[in-house]
Amino acid sequence: MRTLKTFFIILAAMLLGTTDAQDLPTNQSTLFSGSGNCANCHSAGGATTNVLRDASGKDIAPPTQWRSTMMANAARDPFWQAKVSAEVAAHPQFKQFIEDKCSTCHSPMGRTEAHYLGQEYYSLQEMNSDPLAMDGVSCTACHQIKDVNLGAPESFSGHYTIENDHLIYGPYQNPVARPMQNNSGYTPVFGQQVSKSELCATCHTLFTPTVDNNGEIIGEAPEQTPYLEWKNSRFRAEGVECQSCHMPRYDDPVIISNRPGNLASRTPFFNHYFVGGNVFMLRILKQHGAELGVTATAAHFDSTIARTLRLLQQETAELAASFAWSTDDTLIVKVAVKNKTGHKFPTAYPSRRAWLLFDLKNDAGQSVFTSGGWNADTGEINDLDSPYEKHYDVITRPDQVQIYQPLMSDVDGNVNYTLLRAAGYVKDNRIPPQGFTTSHATYDSVAIEGLAASDPNFNIADGVQGSGVDTVTYRLGGLDPASDYKVQVKLLYQTFAPRFVQDLLQYSTPEIERMQGYYSGADKSPVVIQTTELLVKATGVRQEESQAPAAFVLAPSFPNPFNPSTTIRVQIQQSGRLAIEIFDITGKRVRSLVKGVYPGGAHRFVWDGRDDAGRQAAAGNYFVQATFRERQTGKTLRQAIKTTLLK
Repeated sequence: MRTLKTFFIILAAMLLGTTDAQDLPTNQSTLFSGSGNCANCHSAGGATTNVLRDASGKDIAPPTQWRSTMMANAARDPFWQAKVSAEVAAHPQFKQFIEDKCSTCHSPMGRTEAHYLGQEYYSLQEMNSDPLAMDGVSCTACHQIKDVNLGAPESFSGHYTIENDHLIYGPYQNPVARPMQNNSGYTPVFGQQVSKSELCATCHTLFTPTVDNNGEIIGEAPEQTPYLEWKNSRFRAEGVECQSCHMPRYDDPVIISNRPGNLASRTPFFNHYFVGGNVFMLRILKQHGAELGVTATAAHFDSTIARTLRLLQQETAELAASFAWSTDDTLIVKVAVKNKTGHKFPTAYPSRRAWLLFDLKNDAGQSVFTSGGWNADTGEINDLDSPYEKHYDVITRPDQVQIYQPLMSDVDGNVNYTLLRAAGYVKDNRIPPQGFTTSHATYDSVAIEGLAASDPNFNIADGVQGSGVDTVTYRLGGLDPASDYKVQVKLLYQTFAPRFVQDLLQYSTPEIERMQGYYSGADKSPVVIQTTELLVKATGVRQEESQAPAAFVLAPSFPNPFNPSTTIRVQIQQSGRLAIEIFDITGKRVRSLVKGVYPGGAHRFVWDGRDDAGRQAAAGNYFVQATFRERQTGKTLRQAIKTTLLK
């Protein structure tokens, strides 16, 4: 039972929301200095100055952008603290090891300092009592990491190198050193490593020990490996680093410090956004900030939440869909999910998942087939199989749901949610990045697991690996091709799968009680990453007269997406009357492109993106519908494809 005191603390935080944020810490230790000391110089100047402001005058100072991120709150993160306590409850014999290991990357200044002073282990009790340790992944942690073994296995799992020389590595050549030396005791130097993925890999390539049924450590398993996934992608060869997306550059000149007063500007400037996909925890940190002791205001969190949503919804993945009638009453809808990131989607921590919500409505607006619906109270997906939902290439029933997720397995091959019991993965069908292959040297640590490994439409295009796309086929029978239908597909994302949370809540610790209170009151709605819709127009013939369009093929348009024009290809086996029309997503006709009699053979037509009046059509999704009436038999056949006009 939760204590009465804890209950009232949570209730007060829920009613009042985040109070004024705590100040950034100014504590110092042998190796480290609090972010408040860095902010003395690296904060935006007054309203009349342009220090650490963009061209519009907006504050872009690192402390302003960073303080409301998950990195800044890595030590305060109530879910992380709850999970550490659960791992200890499950393996009390490893308490010292677990707390020390987990604080390596969540409280690097506290743990690294303790080890430098000769401690063998560092505890969460020590961390919680030290404001410097609670500063999370702070300035003097990242900027003191040396270029030692970076990118090599020796640096993974938190084995970064920080020494007592007070060198601060930055991205600029020939820094002005005296002001930082005088004000902080640190010396700025150029360090190329701060702009490289290998720096991030020290903590975001994590292998955890595997404990068997007898409580013995028998090996290790990959807990998260985005760096190794990135190495097995096209992004590495193209020079797209972790920082390219998570610290987007601002190319206008920026004065990066308010001291000295005559400091020259630098370019580019790297925004300290550090956003990923964890909207759920950012909202909890904002709502319960007073209790958790955050150093960011509600406005700071709102900015980071908005950036996180923008990254999820614009830079993470994209959907495409097409349809065709295959038999008298069977509609085939193909849904393609393309991963746009440089690592698997969803990435990293194994509590995360994404899935497809597929809904087919008739012309009366009634749902006739839904896969992937979810419960608003629990956040759980409807009709899940036990112990887990497998990967699908073809879906024919509403209780089949395409869920992209990593599911750990124990030494017996059973689904497992405890990190130290993980011996591997029973399922990992997260969509790989483009360029990902099974022949890469890192594949043993980032393998596709389960049925996705044999799916010919998973990360494969024309028989070649590396597409970064999963294509799911929905085969829907019992429909009437003489009726109109509307298909809506949503790609949804969730930080915490409810089954992962329920496994956590089986343990009883103060940290878990606190997190349970936060979780029970939180909005568990998944984030909608993208939505696509198809208008399935009636074929114009009754069901009993319809046939498979073997004699008539409307190929996908090319290029797609396009700007300014796209080519539409049609193959007909005999002469007949052909009409090609362009519709918008509401079903309104935009352009009558082709109308006439054509001989059998292949035909190509170009749509220039204009409507019937010659006006430029708006950017967006359109449907190309081709109708063909055979001259010899009089039969009418109709097909449609989707195409996208870009700005």
